[in-house]
Formats: sequence, C-alpha cells, structure tokens
Amino acid sequence: MMYKAAAGLVAKRGYTNVMGFRDGIPGWAKAGYPLVKEHALPKVNVPSLNAAQLKGMLGNVCIVDVRTEKLYKEMGWIKGSLKIPLGYLSKRYTEIPKGKKVVVVDHAGKQVLVAGRFLKTKGYDDVSRLQGGLMAWLSQGYPLEK
Repeated sequence: MMYKAAAGLVAKRGYTNVMGFRDGIPGWAKAGYPLVKEHALPKVNVPSLNAAQLKGMLGNVCIVDVRTEKLYKEMGWIKGSLKIPLGYLSKRYTEIPKGKKVVVVDHAGKQVLVAGRFLKTKGYDDVSRLQGGLMAWLSQGYPLEK
C-alpha cells in the first residue's frame, strides 16, 4: 500500500487536497487513461570508483554531490565538492567544468547512475560514480567538511 505512504508524506508537507491512487500507474494504464512517456536516458556506461580510488584523485577531479540540501547540511561533504541536488541537475549542469574528470557522489550510491548518464548525454565524456556513495566514503574513515 505504497500509495497511502506517499499520500501521507505529501499531506505532511502541507498539501490539503491529497488523494492516493491504489492501483498505481499499471492500474491507470489498464483503465485506459493516457500516459506520457519521457525519453529514457541512454544505457551508457558510468564506471564506478571505490572510496580509496576517489581519495587518491582529490584535487584532480570535479566531484558533483547530488544529495539533497538536507543531507548535505546534516552530513557534510567531500572537500571541494560542487553541490547540485539531482532535482536541479538538468538546470545547473553547465556549472560543471568540461574537460575535467567528473565523479558523481550521493548518499548511498543509488542516484549516481542517473546523474552520470544525464551528464554523459550533455557531453561530459569522463564521468564516474562513487560506489556506495558517501556511506562508503565514511566507512573508510575519510573526512567530510561541514
């Protein structure tokens, strides 16, 4: 019953006219209602780096942190990171320098593939992702800035 949880989260954010759709997208489509298909990001390879590899590259790469503002403030960040939350990447990607290796980081390695694929479609050729996100970085005892 994910729709109840989703509706509850939206209501907690102050929305007052909230309804949940029990059958989700499959039910919507089965009922014959229209769906809009976005173009999927191409299945391009975004190589992963472990925390030790990234640590060895500090100063020679552009680290793009795609976590939310809340996590960024709560946890801290890798020194020198460029903070662009994933939801803003399509508007702010031009802030990322071209011609330099880019490493995308997030909280636990779940959003970096989407971000990396997006950047590759925008002409960033040398893009990698931090395997396991900042949780992997912290598990190695590496520092974060605050």
